[in-house]
Amino acid sequence: MVSLAVVLSAISALYYYAVHANSMTVALTLLLLVLAAATRWGLREAVFASVWSMLCLNYYFLPPLHSMGIDDPQDWVAWGAFLIASLVASHLSSLSKKRASDATQRQHEIEKMYALSCSLIPEDTAAALARRIPRHVVEVFGCPGVAFYDRAAGLIHRAGDPGGILESALQEAAGGSDLVRRIAGNVVTVPVNLGATALGSLGFSEASISATAMQSIANLVAMSLDRARKQEVAAQAEVARRHQELKSMLLDALAHEFQTPLTSIRTGVAAMLAESPGREQREWLEIMDEESARLSSMMVEAIQMARIEAGHVDLDKQTHTVDDLVHSALERELADPAQVQIDLPQDLPPVSADAGLIRLVIRQIVGNALKYSQGDAPVRLTARAEEDCVAVSVADRGPGIPAEEQQRIFDKYYRGQQGRDHLTGMGLGLPIARQVVEAHDGRIWVESRPGEGATFSFTLPFAHEEVNV
Repeated sequence: MVSLAVVLSAISALYYYAVHANSMTVALTLLLLVLAAATRWGLREAVFASVWSMLCLNYYFLPPLHSMGIDDPQDWVAWGAFLIASLVASHLSSLSKKRASDATQRQHEIEKMYALSCSLIPEDTAAALARRIPRHVVEVFGCPGVAFYDRAAGLIHRAGDPGGILESALQEAAGGSDLVRRIAGNVVTVPVNLGATALGSLGFSEASISATAMQSIANLVAMSLDRARKQEVAAQAEVARRHQELKSMLLDALAHEFQTPLTSIRTGVAAMLAESPGREQREWLEIMDEESARLSSMMVEAIQMARIEAGHVDLDKQTHTVDDLVHSALERELADPAQVQIDLPQDLPPVSADAGLIRLVIRQIVGNALKYSQGDAPVRLTARAEEDCVAVSVADRGPGIPAEEQQRIFDKYYRGQQGRDHLTGMGLGLPIARQVVEAHDGRIWVESRPGEGATFSFTLPFAHEEVNV
C-alpha cells in the first residue's frame, strides 16, 4: 500500500512540476494506474489506489491548488466522476481477474480429475481399489490427508496425514444429504453415493481444492467402485457358467458311457425272457428290465438337468394335453394310488410345451411333495384353465413352508429348514423347475402356511393348434 501511494504521488508531482499536464491527462493516467493495480493485486489495492489518486488529483490540479478544497462546482463533478470511474473500473478489473483465476483453477482440476480417473481404472478387485483411492487422491490433488470409508466392507482407508478425520464423522457422512460438510478444523467430508445407493464417504484434511472438485471426486470414486464390483460379478458369473458347462459335459459323457452297458443289459434280459424262463426267474428278469429302464431314464434326466443348470434350455415345443403330460410323467407313482391323486377337468385346453422337460418339472414337484408329506396323506395334483394358460398345482399335507423361505426355495442349493437334516438332495430340483417353466413363458410359485402343507403351482401357455393324436 505504501509503495503504491508513493508511486501515485510521484507521478502526480511529475505531471505538475515537469510536464505541466492538464487535469484530463492526469486523470486518464491515474485511471490506468488504478486498473494496473486491480489487475496486479486485487480489489482492495485498487480501491486504495482510486482514493489516493483522487486525493492527488485534487491536491495538484483542482483549484485551490495544494489544498484539499474545490472552488469550481464543475471540478466537483469531474472529481466525483473520476472517483466513481476508478472504483467501477477497479471492480470490473478485479472481477475479470478472479474469473480468469477460477477458470484456470477449473482447468487444472479437470486435468487432475482426468489423471485420477485413469488411476482408478479397476484392474483388481473392488476391495483393492477401495484401499488405493485415498493414496491416488493425495498424489493427484496434493491434499495433506484423505480418508475413504467403504460402507460395504465397513473399513476406513487412509493416506497422507488424515489425523483430524474421525471415523464417526465419516460414518455419519455416508449416505447423508449434505453434499459437502465442514466439521471441526479444516476437515471436510463428502458422501460417496451412486444414485440412491450409499457406498461410503470421503474425508479431506486441510483441503485446498474447491467443493465442486470434492463432489466430482466422490462421484468418480462411486462410478469406479460400481464398475469394479460389476466386473467382479461378471467374472464370477462367467466362472460359474464355465463350471456348469464343464459339469454338463462330464455328466453327458458319463451318461452316454452308462447307456452302452445298460443297453446290453436290457438286450440280454429281453433275450432271456424270450426263452420262457421259470416263474421265479421271470420275476427277477422283469425286475431287472424295469430297473434298468428306470436307470436309463434317470440318466437321460440327469443330462437334461445338467444342461438346464448350465443355462442350455433348448425347447422342442409341441401341442399336448395336460392329462397326457401328467400321466406319462407319473407312471411309476400312479402304480400306487395312495401316493398321488389326480383331479383334472375334462375340458382343459391343450398347451404348448416341451414334453420331456415338463415331465421333468412334474416329477420334480411331485417327488418333492412326496418327500415332505406326513403320514398316509396323498399328494393331490389339480389343474385349471386361466385367461391364456393352464395352471397345474401340486398340494401336499407336509409341515408347510415359513413365509421367509417361500422365495428362497427357488434359489440354487437352498434347502428348507424342515427337511435339511433328514432328507437327501442338493436343492436343485425347484430351481431347475423354475428355469424350465420360465423358458415356456410361464411362472411358478408356492402358497403355504406352517403346519398346513404347501401348494406348488406353475403355468403353461395355451397351444394355438389342434392336438396331435
